[in-house]
This record gives sequence, structure tokens and C-alpha cells, in this order.
Amino acid sequence: MRHPTIAVCALAAVALAMAAAGCGGGSGTSTSSEPFQPQASLKAVGGTARTEKPAFVVDVAPRPGDPNIRSVAVTLPPVVLVDPTAIRQLCTRKDLKADRCAGHQRVGFARVRSPAYPAPLSGPVYAVSGYGALPHLAYVLGGPAEVLLEGRIVSTHGRIQAGADDIPDAPVTSFELTIDGGKGGYLVLSRDLCHGNPTADATFRSQEGQVHEEEIPLTAECEG
Repeated sequence: MRHPTIAVCALAAVALAMAAAGCGGGSGTSTSSEPFQPQASLKAVGGTARTEKPAFVVDVAPRPGDPNIRSVAVTLPPVVLVDPTAIRQLCTRKDLKADRCAGHQRVGFARVRSPAYPAPLSGPVYAVSGYGALPHLAYVLGGPAEVLLEGRIVSTHGRIQAGADDIPDAPVTSFELTIDGGKGGYLVLSRDLCHGNPTADATFRSQEGQVHEEEIPLTAECEG
């Protein structure tokens, strides 16, 4: 049930989410004296048992004054797999260029808040083929402005890693990405989330060249 195509979703989700949100702080590997420690959370909303398909929500809240993020790569925990039976015909690179994947099944939804705009930018997230063996993620954001963000997907050591490169150097106050769950959800659990402490691995690079690596706990509502 491991399919690189969509776990990317969640991952790039996580990735782009963090990437778009330019944060910072003070641990990890740095190449400048400025602090750089992006803050993010990852949670599952819905069922927590094996074979369940909860939604996955990534929240990023940058700290004022921290360096903006230029790129990010996030690896989902092994407990999160892709359900190949849920995969539909992907949007193609040609479709993305022609009509921003209109009519294709989305994998999630993103919302970005920035002081540069009077209202949030938001819109669907798609998996797009035509970039080689694995698809890319496309974040089609609209509102006060239309913005298209993309993230790469790779498979590393049996886990899905998604990333975003060349993120615009702009202020962002918050970023929220939701990977759809439920019957048609792309992601499925390989075991109960309430047993163990699953984490995602993230690597951030700032616009100034600093690097920060951290583990992000995957939280869920568990009884007791």
C-alpha cells in the first residue's frame, strides 16, 4: 500500500506548508548568527485505528522577525501509507498549465495568511504527473491574488518525502494545509496511532542559507 504518488501529498503538504510560511528560531545547523527554528505541528483528525483514513492537518505559525524559509523537505512517519485503491487519474503537467487542474480530484486544501494581502490566499492541492517517476504537488491558491506553488516528491528509505524549493521571500503569518481523509482519502494508517509516538522529519533552509532539522510529532485524539 505504499505509493509514492500521494504520501507525497501529505508530505509535501507538510513541506510546502512549512516552506511557504517563512519561520525561524535558534537550533539546528545554521550558517548565520540569526536564529532559525521553524515551528510547525502535524495532527490526524478522525479515526486512529489501523486501516483508518483520518485527515492530516499541518499548521505553521512563523515568529515575527525570523528569517523566511526558502526550501523545505518533510518525511512522513512510516505509520502513514498511501492507499493505491484511492488514487484517481492525476492532473497532468499540461492540465496544470492550461486550467490549474480544474475538474481533477484534489488531495487537500491549503490556506495562507500574509500581511501583504487583505484576506487569506487559499485553494486546492493536487498531485501532478509529468515530472518523471513521481508527481509533484501543486498548490493552487486564490483570493486577493493567484499564486501557484509546487513541491517535489521523492521516496527515501521506504518513506515518502515531499518538498518545496525556491519559495518566494515574502512575509507569511500562518499556513494551514489539510490532506483530505475519509472514504476517498489517499492516506491510510498501517497501525493504531495511539500506540507509539510517530514523528515526521523535516529539514528547513532559510532565505539566508541557514539550515534547521527537527522531528515533528504526529498527534491524534486518543481515549484515556
